[in-house]
Amino acid sequence: MRVDRLLTILQQLTGTLALAVFTAALGSLQIGYSLGVINAPQKVIQKHYAKSLGVYKEDLYHRDGVNSTEQENSTAPSVVMYWSLSVAIFSIGGMVSSFLVGFVSDVRGRIKGMLAINVLAITAGLLMGLAKMGTSHLMVIAGRAIMGLYCGLTSGLVPMYIGAISPVKYRGTLGTLHQLALVTGIFLSQVIGLEFLLGNDDMWPVLLGLSGAPAILQCLLLLLCPESPRYLYIKLGKKEEACKSDDMRTTQAK
Repeated sequence: MRVDRLLTILQQLTGTLALAVFTAALGSLQIGYSLGVINAPQKVIQKHYAKSLGVYKEDLYHRDGVNSTEQENSTAPSVVMYWSLSVAIFSIGGMVSSFLVGFVSDVRGRIKGMLAINVLAITAGLLMGLAKMGTSHLMVIAGRAIMGLYCGLTSGLVPMYIGAISPVKYRGTLGTLHQLALVTGIFLSQVIGLEFLLGNDDMWPVLLGLSGAPAILQCLLLLLCPESPRYLYIKLGKKEEACKSDDMRTTQAK
């Protein structure tokens, strides 16, 4: 029954509406990816932190008979501190920026707001992707903090935009795509974070840097998406533009 309903909705979606929902959901994908990406390569990143801080014990990692528990127990306190900060600062950034969602959406609008905050995601991706070229622990921490700011904002803007452009009849169904994209991002980060893919000594910066990649695609696609009719009419008082934006909902979709 649910499959039939989903097929009916897909048949009634206009191309513009489908594009707008997909484009917005890319932001949710980045949230999920950023949440999960830091977990798989933990030991690899900690080793690079130790090298950057000058406390790396090479003999410990190459000596026979040393298990992972012994390695964890012998990790320098400074490495543990910076690693913990790398993980936690993402949530701190998200918490801080979440209070600014209303301000950004009212001042810039939904489309321009998502475009503007993508600068944060791209900057964060570059910092983490180039971490090997500088002080790795500081660049990763800075990148995670900026990505947290981005995710806090996009976690409010995405469902707000999807809800505003979706036909009332299907608003709840389309709204669930925010959560679907989020868990898909977590899944992707765990898969490509495996050691034989990107979760290794050579490729871990690429793994972290990819968290900003969807922002580039989203920036391009947002240029083709209509602004929220509600924002245009209620906030800006532009009735004609709001009606044009609302034309994406065909008689079928209603």
